[in-house]
Amino acid sequence: MTHDPNIDADPLPHQPGEDTPPPPDLRTLGPRSNDLVTLRPWLPSDLPVIAEASRDPYLPLITTIPSSYTTEEGHAWLRRQHDQAAEGRGRPMAITTTENGDVVGMATINGINWTHRRAAVGYWILHRHRGQGFAKAALALLPDLARQLGLLRLEALVETDNHPSQAVCRALGFTEEGTLRSYYRFGDEQRDMIVFARLLPPTD
Repeated sequence: MTHDPNIDADPLPHQPGEDTPPPPDLRTLGPRSNDLVTLRPWLPSDLPVIAEASRDPYLPLITTIPSSYTTEEGHAWLRRQHDQAAEGRGRPMAITTTENGDVVGMATINGINWTHRRAAVGYWILHRHRGQGFAKAALALLPDLARQLGLLRLEALVETDNHPSQAVCRALGFTEEGTLRSYYRFGDEQRDMIVFARLLPPTD
């Protein structure tokens, strides 16, 4: 998995007089697909996926997935994803299989800074779907989406011992830039995180 501390964070107000316009409504961005996965908006029918993710011992530690799932908390989680997109803070998407549409996880561009034209990427995969290439296929769709938004830099934070996610970042053109010490909180523990970044050519 990759992580970003801005996931579900409170929105930063747009300051009048900035050179950048108000953030766009990202709900207008449609699905993205390749041979293996399709990224699409989250739907109320996806609540069983959120319930399954909440039972994972790892995912509630690194995301805002509720650790004790209820239908009310599931709907609140969906609303937060909707609000991120509506307010231009990020675009959380469900990862579905192109073959049959099953939801296998989440991929997101978030923590968007429109002034500096940068953002973070993150993902998680349900336990029973890990190791099948879904993460790499999903993240491969995000740079083109970021370029469409006019972003010039994407960042990814990965735990120092999470070698599979580090390999995914490197395979997709992200460069390791350094280690942020005691940067991310996992339950009661602070973890070091490696920061990866990929620079994007500006659109014509």
